[in-house]
Amino acid sequence: MVNKQTYECWQPAGGVLWLASLWILLSLFVIPSGETAAAQSLSGGEVKLSKSDLGNNNQTIYITDRWKFNAGDSLKWARKSYNDSGWETISTQLGPSELPFINWRGIGWFRLHIKVDSTLAGEPLAMILTKHNGASEIYLDGKKIYTLGTVSSREKDYQGYTDLKPRTITFPDTTIHVLAVRYANFQAEKFNRMGFTAGFRLYLGNINRQVSSTLSYIKSSSFQQMLFTGALVAFTLIHLMLFIFYPAEKNNLYFALFTGMLALLSFSEFETVFTHSPILSVSFARMEIVTWLLAIIFALRFTYSLFYQKAPIQFWILAVIGLVLVGLTWYAPYVTQGYREIFAVITIVEIFRVLMLSFIRKREGVWIIGTGLGCFVLGIGYSVFANLEWLSGSAFDGNFFGSGLLILAMSVYLSRNFAQTNNRLQHKLNEVQELSRKTLEQERINREKEVERKLLAAENERKSKELEEARALQLSMLPRKIPETDFWDISVFMDTANEVGGDYYDFSISKDGMLTVALGDATGHGMKAGIMVATAKSYFHTLADEHGNLEILKRMSFGIRNMDLRMLYMGLMLVKCRERKLNIATAGMPPALWYRSDKNCIERITLKGLPLGTKVDFPYKEKDIRVSEGDALLLMSDGLMELFNAEREMLGVDRIERTFQHFADHSTADIMTQITKLAEQWSRRTDQEDDVTIMVLKAKKNSA
Repeated sequence: MVNKQTYECWQPAGGVLWLASLWILLSLFVIPSGETAAAQSLSGGEVKLSKSDLGNNNQTIYITDRWKFNAGDSLKWARKSYNDSGWETISTQLGPSELPFINWRGIGWFRLHIKVDSTLAGEPLAMILTKHNGASEIYLDGKKIYTLGTVSSREKDYQGYTDLKPRTITFPDTTIHVLAVRYANFQAEKFNRMGFTAGFRLYLGNINRQVSSTLSYIKSSSFQQMLFTGALVAFTLIHLMLFIFYPAEKNNLYFALFTGMLALLSFSEFETVFTHSPILSVSFARMEIVTWLLAIIFALRFTYSLFYQKAPIQFWILAVIGLVLVGLTWYAPYVTQGYREIFAVITIVEIFRVLMLSFIRKREGVWIIGTGLGCFVLGIGYSVFANLEWLSGSAFDGNFFGSGLLILAMSVYLSRNFAQTNNRLQHKLNEVQELSRKTLEQERINREKEVERKLLAAENERKSKELEEARALQLSMLPRKIPETDFWDISVFMDTANEVGGDYYDFSISKDGMLTVALGDATGHGMKAGIMVATAKSYFHTLADEHGNLEILKRMSFGIRNMDLRMLYMGLMLVKCRERKLNIATAGMPPALWYRSDKNCIERITLKGLPLGTKVDFPYKEKDIRVSEGDALLLMSDGLMELFNAEREMLGVDRIERTFQHFADHSTADIMTQITKLAEQWSRRTDQEDDVTIMVLKAKKNSA
């Protein structure tokens, strides 16, 4: 039989069961199997053993833990012939009932007299240390046979050790043998304060059975730790993500916290087995209890979240009590043992009360949780009967499958709720859409023609007035005259559509003679577009002479975004001209066309960027060019490229580029005439849908 260390403070049965405290209720009616001692006879102080004592299912002989003891350290105490009749008899476990009454200074000796009959003489047995919270040297008849850890009378040289490995021991004949243990633990009082014993406990058993059982246990435990802890972590992450993406369903959060605590509990339980440090094993055991308490608290909160809009007052009372117990348990697990069990019973009863009430009220989906709970109870029942040896199999299997099915049922319930919520929302949306459609249809049928005519007339009058105001505002924003410079010949053309858009152009000349040109296009129509143009003009004249193009675009975009005009943005191209050096930056505008007179070719200057006022902090780009005499630059709004002909074909940039190249050696006025002529011929007999703005800049031949 393989046992992990058994501690005096309660640990969750099975390790990962948020309702594991049901065991307490069941144990009131069922006698636990425990460790039934093998037949032993005590005569003259020795323990008598025979092969018949291995007749139980575990093939284990449960040796008494009442041994002869003497504090201090002397190797002569290992001798078989040494007279220990004057030694006191105490428990090898060194619990709080023994330690205060012995002269324990960190090291001492234990001796046990053992007599085996002929059936066990010369028979290799397994020595099983089911508990070992210190360091020891084990002697048989004065000969050291094993060392666990580092035993020393000096604390600085002491090192505790524990493991599950069975060790071979053989009693060569039927005489009385002496098993002596030199045992050290300089942290004994710390173990007792935390509610754990500081000593050891030793059993004997069938060597083949114990080695096979130990290997099987370690292998299965490693697999179960990875499987069970990994599954719990997966459930935790899945439902945590569900909560993050849909915070309204807070039960996913509480379920994630619950399974997260179970994952920590599962990990801690297995680590108490695998660690070789006694003090670390005790720390993991304390973590088991703490995470178990937290799992119960979150299980209760999750249960309330399924059927209550908000947690009732009794939850907060139980939560405060549970958190107080968590704090006290970490520092004194033994003291709070009974209180934890009472808290667990009360909490489980409350969970059952909520579930039963939900069954009575026929709450939707409660049968899923009820099914999971039923599977869990069956698993607990199987574990009880397995411990009583009424059924073959492992008690862990019952706990594993019972709790696993319970968690799976809860996860199914939450996932089902999530899907149903989405379905309900979609259904409501469809109902609203259908109702809206019917309402609009009924209004259309009931509307009288005369009312419709008056409404349309009023709407047309309002729009006409708004368009006139917007057109007047738009035109008032434009420069009164085109600036004259020594380096540039400039011509501008604007043709507003029937429904006012928001094209805009402007100029600014700084004190040092630098010319800044702006050409923009506001999205939308009407007064709002006019407001956008007014805003752009204000920013332009405030920033043009003091900042570079990129800084101007950035500041204007931030300012327009703060106006929150709802889906209204501003495309803008800026050109700073310092003699023949040009810096061009653009935000959501068509490419600029650069005619290079020395090569007689057109170069497109394309700088991609989002319009001003979007929520994205776009990294706008700029380009520096140097022009020669006779070079020309064509700037335009997208209204020119997007002109439609009778076949609904757009003019496009290629046709504009060819016309521009053909007449680029002419004056800016002639170039503008040819471009506008192209636009007029292309869009003949079609209504113009957007403003068209064109600007031509040409480097004068007499410029420096």
